[in-house]
This record gives sequence, structure tokens and C-alpha cells, in this order.
Amino acid sequence: MVHVEDRGFQFADAVYEVVRTYGGRPFAVDEHIHRLLHSLDAIQIRHDFTAQQLAGLIHEAVQRAGFAEAMVYLQITRGQARRHRGFPADAKPTLVLTVRGLESSATLRAEGVRVITVPDTRWSRCDIKSVALLANVLAYNAARQAGAHDAVFVESDGTVNEATAGNIFVVTGGVLRSPPKGPRILSGVTRDKLLQAAAAAGIAVTEERLQRDDLFSATEIFLSSTTAEVVPVIAVDGKAIGAGTPGPVAARVYEQFMRFFSVNKASRLPRHRVSDC
Repeated sequence: MVHVEDRGFQFADAVYEVVRTYGGRPFAVDEHIHRLLHSLDAIQIRHDFTAQQLAGLIHEAVQRAGFAEAMVYLQITRGQARRHRGFPADAKPTLVLTVRGLESSATLRAEGVRVITVPDTRWSRCDIKSVALLANVLAYNAARQAGAHDAVFVESDGTVNEATAGNIFVVTGGVLRSPPKGPRILSGVTRDKLLQAAAAAGIAVTEERLQRDDLFSATEIFLSSTTAEVVPVIAVDGKAIGAGTPGPVAARVYEQFMRFFSVNKASRLPRHRVSDC
């Protein structure tokens, strides 16, 4: 049961994390938990659990669920307290963890998607993986109503940040470019892995500020996320990108990512169980 006065429900006073599996094993668990702990610290949610204990919960939940491939959703709220803006002194964090079967993103990768650009109306701490995602929800549904797959947030000065649930990559002159880490984007775990994979594949990589005009002059664009991995963008605001089909750089990066990380580097199952936490 989640109480009606849980602060996650009342104030979106909560953070979350998403982990996927490869070959039935949770992937990049340490990186995801590090980001989760960063989010908890950033909003001052006090807790007494360790990274190892969280990893144990994730691994055991995946084992118990028994899906061939799974998505793990983990959410931590500040806990139950009388509804008031001030931090409660004695609230105990609420932890919710679910596991769902995960389908392949191969179709998206093969066909590509269309996106639109929207004003970035989000708060200024997008590096915190907050559950307060109303701006993302509205932007995503605006894209769907426009016949597109997703929306990309663009600031008033033209700065491109990210999509509603993923990071963005642009290929210009054979160079793979992505917005730098900072408070305006979520530091994607898959994003970091893809940058490493691209460099290993011999593709020039830069992390730099992108402008809206860079989208339309790009030869390729793709999005990245934990669950969808690499999703080529074939059109932005109705304008075709490159040939209007998924491009070769996205394919090379994805292949290298799979070779380096998804199979060989999946996290090993820990020996402890939830009962040890």
C-alpha cells in the first residue's frame, strides 16, 4: 500500500531509476544506482540503505519475475507525512520496485521515428531524475497529436537539450555530437556507453552545445534511452533528416554498443538476497 499522504503522491517529492536486462541479467546496475543516489542527495532524502542493498533488490526482483528480458522501475519517495511543504522530521522513505517484460526496440531502429521540437518548459535541474514529469508528458502527447513519435526540448535561445525520455545525438560532417552533461539534461547511462562505443568504432565524438538549426543540417540524428537503446530520427518538424531513413552511424554505434556492453558486460548476479538487506 502507498498511503494517500505519501509525499510522492502529494508533491512528486520523489526520484526514480530504470534498469534493463540483457540476456536476463541487469545491465549497468552500478551506474544506475550511482545516479539514483545522486538524485536522492540532490533533494535531501535521507536513507539508510546502501548501493549494494539496492543492487540486491534489483537482481532478486529480476530473478523472481522470470522474464526473458525485463525493465526494472525503482522509485523512492520522501515517505508518508502530514501534507505540508516542509520536510518532515521523521518520515521513512517509500521504496517501490516493479519488473515488467521488455520487448525489443528493433522495429524502431529499423524504421526510425519522426520528432517535433517544443519549448523547454521544464525546471532547471533535469540532472535529477525526478518523478515530476508533467512537462515531459505534455510534450510527448503534443508529439503524438502531431503524428510524431517524440518531442525534443529546445530553449528560447535555440539550445537543444534532449527528448522527453532520452538523450539526443547529431551527426554533422562525420562527427557524432551530443549536448554536454549539466543541469539541463539527464546524464544518461546509455548515452555514456554509446559515446564510448562510438569512439571505439573510430567515430569522432564531441560533447557540445547544439542549436535547433544543427538538427536540420545533420546527416543523422538518433535518440538514446535505457529501454529503447538507439532510435534513429528520420524527420524533425516535418523535415527529412539526411536521406529520411536510418543512417549508418547509428547502426555502427549500436553494433559496437552491443558488442562491448550489452552481452559481455552485463552485471553478474550478486550472492546476497533481499533477506540480507
